[in-house]
Amino acid sequence: MTCTLDDIVPAFRAACERWPHAPNLQQHYNDLARTYEEDGSSLIELTKSFLEAVCWTVIRELRATPPDSATPTTTELLSCVLNALGLRNQRGVGPLGKVISGHNKLAEGLNEMRNQDGSVAHGKDGFLDAISSRHTRVYILSADSVIALILSAYDGKEPNLLTTREPPDRFRHLNDRIDEGCALDAEVDMEEGILVVRVQAGAQTPEEAIELRVPPSELLYHLDRQAYLSVLEALQEVPPAESEEKTEPAVEKETKPAEVITEEEEVPPEEPVLKSSKLQLLDEYQGLYQDKVNNLYEFVIHNLLNGNTDQAQQVLRFVSTLLAEMENLAVVDWAKRPSAQSRVKVYLKRLLAVAGVEGLGINKWQPLLKW
Repeated sequence: MTCTLDDIVPAFRAACERWPHAPNLQQHYNDLARTYEEDGSSLIELTKSFLEAVCWTVIRELRATPPDSATPTTTELLSCVLNALGLRNQRGVGPLGKVISGHNKLAEGLNEMRNQDGSVAHGKDGFLDAISSRHTRVYILSADSVIALILSAYDGKEPNLLTTREPPDRFRHLNDRIDEGCALDAEVDMEEGILVVRVQAGAQTPEEAIELRVPPSELLYHLDRQAYLSVLEALQEVPPAESEEKTEPAVEKETKPAEVITEEEEVPPEEPVLKSSKLQLLDEYQGLYQDKVNNLYEFVIHNLLNGNTDQAQQVLRFVSTLLAEMENLAVVDWAKRPSAQSRVKVYLKRLLAVAGVEGLGINKWQPLLKW
């Protein structure tokens, strides 16, 4: 064979150039080109495998429904691809439909020809004649035609952004839109030692901003792998921090004689000592969640205090203070973010401790958090 693989079947190279970061596809092409140049016996199997690799790539990138079979045929894979590309219903209808139907028959023929003439995958009688170069060319030309159809229909299709394996540079037009239309706000959460980035897009309010919490290891690993390694090397030279806690020698406490308690005497239960707090209750709240004051007030009165309105003013101050602080604590999807939930829970316990509402103890934080 004097011509190269690219001269005869250019669609194979075009598929590799379409997905340059797909290692399996690149390896398939290299094996196929080498086998073609050396008149290898596995050309049919590699050609069929390359075509199926292209089909699977399109199915995954578009997040299309794969075939039902665990071991689908080439025809079944092509049918799924045509369906994902919006061409399945056109088979046999009009000139284009006849062309598509013809490609589907090509796939069926490739599958049958591989089963009949492929000498590697299934193994054949050792005395059978090797497949001729003329038949080989027919096979790869048929596969090239099917691949060209897939690439032509796939051109202009946007991969599914949730599952695509393509690099970010592939979506430069979308990246530019996000970069130009978003405002960023960042801070460091010193307690957890993570970077907090808030992305506010378009007309979103600060409360609606998307919050990302990224530890330094994850940031370095995904953005700069060399920096990740450099940090690891630097940390190897730093001795581990010594524990500041020092064990003190145990001192035996003087035992006091146990007090005798008569039946008439009762020991009053010890009340938990609450830590002092700097929280100040608000008499009135007018803010972002002002429309929720009445709903939360009714919830506390009827669900947590069994309808007792004797402490209505204290409850109203509690509600006003809680909603005012939620303007600072609430983020988008905060209920699904463990770190955000933790901050709200801590604040609820502190507020319940200083609210001074009888019957509204610290143990009532759970229903309030769910509300």
